[in-house]
Amino acid sequence: MTYQEDNRTIDALKEALVASPENVPLRRYLAELLLSQGRIDEAIEQFQAILERGNDHASRVGLGRAYYQRGDFARAEQFLQAALAQQATPELYLLLSKNAFACKEYQRAADYYEQALSADEELRDSSYEEELAREGIVIRGKLRLLRFAGTAESAEVGQEQVEQPTLTFQDVGGLEDVKEQIRLQIIHPLQHPDLFRRFGRRLGGGILLYGPPGCGKTFLVRAAAGESHCHFINITIHDILDMYIGNSEKNLHRIFELARRNRPALVFIDELDALGRSRQQWRSYDLRTLTNQLLLELDSMAADNSEIFVVGATNSPWFVDSSLRRPGRFDRVLFVPPPDLEARCEILRIHLLDKPSENIDYQQIARRMEKFSGADIRAVCERATDAVLSEVLRTGQPRPLRTSDLLAALKQVRPSTLEWFATAKNYATYSNEGGLYDDVVQFLQKTKW
Repeated sequence: MTYQEDNRTIDALKEALVASPENVPLRRYLAELLLSQGRIDEAIEQFQAILERGNDHASRVGLGRAYYQRGDFARAEQFLQAALAQQATPELYLLLSKNAFACKEYQRAADYYEQALSADEELRDSSYEEELAREGIVIRGKLRLLRFAGTAESAEVGQEQVEQPTLTFQDVGGLEDVKEQIRLQIIHPLQHPDLFRRFGRRLGGGILLYGPPGCGKTFLVRAAAGESHCHFINITIHDILDMYIGNSEKNLHRIFELARRNRPALVFIDELDALGRSRQQWRSYDLRTLTNQLLLELDSMAADNSEIFVVGATNSPWFVDSSLRRPGRFDRVLFVPPPDLEARCEILRIHLLDKPSENIDYQQIARRMEKFSGADIRAVCERATDAVLSEVLRTGQPRPLRTSDLLAALKQVRPSTLEWFATAKNYATYSNEGGLYDDVVQFLQKTKW
């Protein structure tokens, strides 16, 4: 249609809506037409009118596109994330990628773009990739998952993957509630096997840890293995995936066989959302069968999984296949939050333990670190240490770390948890079927985010 024809159509649609204001498809068509004509404010008004009448995914996407075109990237992010919480689509990932790029968050833009490509390779945009490349981001596409591209042989899963961690829970600051749940699920069953058998509890099972990055999920699981004197097997998606059909499933099976030969064993699957992704989101049949293989390993009646504990960790629980959370699999889902005040003090002490310091006011510093992850706290300590080292090298006068050094470094570090909670809040609001994200809701209410 020509511009004039579009305008006539718009006028006709508006007249029709006067007679039928509840006609959502008609109003959505009008909103899309207004947006295509660059009449952004009018399009926003129509999309919002639809949302006032119901929970409409397409209108949230439309509002995200409209605010993106208007240059209001923060509002665009808000509506796109809300739409993502309802339904993830490749096109939505592409929109989120371009919105992140506009905010100069180039790594996040690349992550969303790769998610879009992994679901639909036809969305590849060479001109957009050139823009990313100018910012130092190289898109690896599907090949980024391949580790053994040069050989037809599967990864040999050997004894060298079995570790004996020396960490214990004393090395982990805070997270007492999560530690207690892990004690109940892993440590106490190994220490009191007869008691647990008497109550019909098997010595094995799965736990899923989720929460913002940098809050100690991996460190906590290593400490759990050390605390329980379990053999520790840490696997990632790169240890499993192979470009040859069937080899990825074999690699996964070999890892569980390795665990069965080294009981008691704790198998840790980092980034579970990559290995156990919702099968509806996989376009590749091979990757769907990998999720099926993981399900088979977790509950196969032919395999004896006694004294084998499987812990998964993810920053994106909304991408994990729901079947993995059924009883007998990852049926214990634990939220790992940012450290509270007491835990922040303890983490500070741990990071400053081997450094020269004097009169550190841990409480004062920790109070200013609300919303900081454990990794953020470590970054503050490292920046403060670097500043003192620079001064000592410049002046030749050695001195210890002081509270003022840490407070100065604190101003240079932004909490990395903010983006995660912005996304999690949308899922907790719009996709909390079964109360999966109740812990997130309670945390947000308690901390007034």
